[in-house]
Formats: sequence, C-alpha cells, structure tokens
Amino acid sequence: MEQYHRNKKIIFLFLLPALLVYIIFECIPVLQSFYFSFFEWPGIQGVPLAYVGLDNFKALINDAQFHRAIANILLFVLIGILTQLPIGFFFAILLYYTKHGQKFFKAVYFIPMILPVTATGLLWQFILKPNETGVLNNLLSKLGLENLCTGWLVNSKTAMMCIILVTTWASAAYYIVIGLAAMNSIPDEILESATIDGANTWKRVIHIMVPMIWESIKISVVMIITGVLKVFDMVFVMTEGGPNGLTHVPATLLYSQAFKYNHYGIGSAISTIMFMISLVITIVSLKIMNKEDKKSATKERGGRKVWRQV
Repeated sequence: MEQYHRNKKIIFLFLLPALLVYIIFECIPVLQSFYFSFFEWPGIQGVPLAYVGLDNFKALINDAQFHRAIANILLFVLIGILTQLPIGFFFAILLYYTKHGQKFFKAVYFIPMILPVTATGLLWQFILKPNETGVLNNLLSKLGLENLCTGWLVNSKTAMMCIILVTTWASAAYYIVIGLAAMNSIPDEILESATIDGANTWKRVIHIMVPMIWESIKISVVMIITGVLKVFDMVFVMTEGGPNGLTHVPATLLYSQAFKYNHYGIGSAISTIMFMISLVITIVSLKIMNKEDKKSATKERGGRKVWRQV
C-alpha cells in the first residue's frame, strides 16, 4: 500500500508541469474571457473596465452579423461532418485494400495536411481569383465555359461554400490517417474468418470494420466539430469575412470586434457563446452515437444482427 501511494505521488509530480501549462494557458484564459464578457473594455491596459452585465450578450442576440456568423459555422459543421469524415474513411478503406504503393499514396493524400494553413489559403485564393486572373476562371474560359466564371470569393452565393470545400480538402487527410490506423488494428483472423464464411468486401466493411472502428469514428466526429467551430485562419486568409461580412464565422467576428474595433467585451461574449454551443453540440453528438452503440449491442446480444443474415 505504501508503495502504491508513493507511486501516485511520483505520477502526480510527472503530470504537474503539463497540468500547470494547461491551467495557465487554457483554463485561466477561458475563465478570463467569461469574466470580460460582462464588461465593456477596449483591451488597453490601464483603462478601467465598465460593468455592463448582460448587455454584450443582448447586443449579439440583436446583431444580424452575429446571426450570419452562427449560421455559417453551423453550415460549416454540418458539411464538415458529411464530407471530411466520409471522404477520409473512404480513402482509408481504399488504402487498406491497396497492397502496392500504399506508402506513396498515404504521403500524397497527407500533403494538404502538412501545408501551413496560411499557404493553403493563399494558394486557393490565387486559384479562385475573380475574372480571368484566377486559375480556375482562366481554365473555364479556355474550355469554353465562360458562363461558369464568377468571382468565387467575392460572390455572396459561392464564397462561403468555397471556403468550406477548401477546408475539407485540407482536413480530410487527417481522418484518412485515423481511419487507416483504426483498420490496421483489427485482427486479421476476424476478417479472414468472415471471408471464409462467404462475406464479400462490402459486408466485411459494413458489418465488421465499421463497428470495430466505431470509437475512432466518434472521436473523429468530435474533432471535426471542435475544429470547425474554432476555424479562423482559413476564413481570415481567404476572405477576411467578406464580402460585406457574409463569410464571417464567430472566430473572425470575434477578432474583428476585439482587435479591430476594440470591443473586447463583445469579443469575449462571442467566445463565451461559442464555448457553450461547442459544448452542447459535442455532448448531443456523443449521446446520439452512444445510443447507436447501445442499440447495436442489444441487437447483437439478442442474436438478431449477424452479418451473414444481411
């Protein structure tokens, strides 16, 4: 028992530096943001804070630009889950069954992920420039499709969707790696037994591989949600929230209010609201997926769901 307590103390001492860094650079700033959201302050040291209560939150509730930012980020989350996750795991399955050149294709697929976000944003900004100065419009013109040319990043109908698609292109590689790692952890004996029993590739993927990598899928969903909700750099580099604020997301709107217009209280209120939205969406998504887990487990225990029956 004494040795057990001594080991606990040693473990705590090893964890203490990381814990202190996390508290100082994560927890304290979050708490400060909550605190500042109840004040009006230009963010300048020496200027006193003016307590305004819930006025900052009331101003955001009545702000059309904030409504637009929330709508954009919710669309971002929805499309992110419907694109990044399926694309990532689809290519992971292809790589899993690719026996020749797997390392080469893994490297090729992962290139967008290792590029700096700023470089990626500038690259696609160059491709999507308006008129014939952009690579895409120039290509469309040469193909005789001038009617499809548009100002992709200045057109209110296409700007936000372009940012979302570029983010998907840059992020899907991460979920390819996660999916492939999860699939490689499945024992070969299980898949071999299914093959011997007559399961084709489709049945092995749907009824064996997907259930066995479900935890990785859940983690990926949470990572997509949290990553998208705090997206800033891609939007800032490509459009800076334009045209006319139509591509603002909460993070870019927060930056604009806090550091461009010196409304630090408004910016803190935005961060507080986004923290709560992120928490709620994450909890709800996990509960939904956990319910699916329980349903699957119940069916399997009852012997009503076996891959051979499908």
